[in-house]
Amino acid sequence: MFIASLPFYKKLSRQRSINIARYIAPLLPDSGQVLDFGCGNGYTALEVLEQKPAISIVGVDVVPDQNLNQNDLNKRFSFIENKQDALPFADSTFDASIAASAMHHTFSPEFYVDELIRCTKPGGSIILVEEMYLNMPDKIIISAQDWFFNKMKKGIPVPLHFRSNRHYLQLFKDKNLEVTFAGSIRPCPPYIHHYVYRLKVNK
Repeated sequence: MFIASLPFYKKLSRQRSINIARYIAPLLPDSGQVLDFGCGNGYTALEVLEQKPAISIVGVDVVPDQNLNQNDLNKRFSFIENKQDALPFADSTFDASIAASAMHHTFSPEFYVDELIRCTKPGGSIILVEEMYLNMPDKIIISAQDWFFNKMKKGIPVPLHFRSNRHYLQLFKDKNLEVTFAGSIRPCPPYIHHYVYRLKVNK
């Protein structure tokens, strides 16, 4: 849509992604191949690459974001469009996986936690950055904000399957994911807090 092409929107989106990337970069390995699940415009991946010069990133999303610059794609940052449910990668492909504000845009966050576990090497990490609600008013606010900003983008599906923080913590236990870091970030106004977890894959 027109609004998503405006400089102010791009600036806001870029700053949010940069702040998230700088927060999570220390949680990632210094080298290896990383999956960016739901990479969107690629701003987060590009900033992570600046912070971690010895890694490469494969971004995957259901559609190319209208602000994804094809000129940014190279040997260290590639993009795969995937319209299937399962991720198009072999088991244990990646040293780490990132899902930054992506899970709630899937038909089932639980299914994609399983997919990230499958695609990540044993002992590797999943970095989950996600808006998680604490109560029903919190859920309504998160959903309204997310719907508004994402409807500004052309062709972007906007399912809103938010889960509570309590739900995710139980899911981590059920999937034998070890929490090795827990934090939070408010990327920039007007966005609200995002929970940040680094999860060790044990399989």
